[in-house]
Amino acid sequence: MTKNDPAPDIVVNTIPRAVLFGLVVALTLLWTPHTVVQAAPGSAIRYVALGDSRATGSLSDPLSLRDGCFRTSDSYPQIVADTLHAATFVNRTCAGAKTENITDTPQSTLTGPQSPQIDALRPDTTLVTVSIGGNDIAWSSLVEPCYTLAPGLDAQCRSDATTARRVDTALAALGPKVSIALAAITEKAPAATVLLMGHGGIFGDHGCWPYAPMSDADAAWVVRFFTRMNAVLADAARANGAYFVDVAGAARGHDACAGSDRRWFEGLVPQSSAMPLHPNHSGLTAMAALVVAAYG
Repeated sequence: MTKNDPAPDIVVNTIPRAVLFGLVVALTLLWTPHTVVQAAPGSAIRYVALGDSRATGSLSDPLSLRDGCFRTSDSYPQIVADTLHAATFVNRTCAGAKTENITDTPQSTLTGPQSPQIDALRPDTTLVTVSIGGNDIAWSSLVEPCYTLAPGLDAQCRSDATTARRVDTALAALGPKVSIALAAITEKAPAATVLLMGHGGIFGDHGCWPYAPMSDADAAWVVRFFTRMNAVLADAARANGAYFVDVAGAARGHDACAGSDRRWFEGLVPQSSAMPLHPNHSGLTAMAALVVAAYG
């Protein structure tokens, strides 16, 4: 495959579960929030992380407030950089980022504007991870009609015509935005492997109040929404020489309703230092394992 050929999706379901589990366990054992791994001599990996709050970390680190982007020491990009012994690593992810904040629009934060993330790329960059798209369509507002005020209720968002229309409109607009961002990234870093991280994993096929406060039937509809969203992202990756990493596939059974020993994502009410509806430390470690497996 040449650089200009359409890139295939990297779907984690094609990775043997034993291999993926081994990667996750190895990263969990070898990495802690305070681990500092020196770059290996002669390492050729020059890594830049771009994207939104899914990549900034779990807020367990008080230094996350230093630049207004909430980047922490347990972000999945930091784990990837340490694991791969990257020669250089720049983390430009920022909570609240949209595709335009990657390409050409400074992002406003509590501590001042952040320049477009793409400025961190160089012609010799070899690895780029991108977590983007959720804020462009405000995905949490799209599934909000599914939430119930008490356990045992059914909001029936799956049958609501207005919700369906909003989802269709949002997903139709998402593909072109992500494609523009990926095209700009591959143009500025033509030698880089670009990995576009998928969405989903937060919700499973069942609700659990108050963490996933929805009926089982609506929860299944939300899972299908993320399936559609990931199809849009995968198409954009394929069309722009990038690779799609299927996070939702690997996260089955690790949603917000899972037990503390299996949960990768926090729900509407977090049970850890992670932000609501975001990956926790275990999830960030697992996402890092997916990146390492894909890059390897």
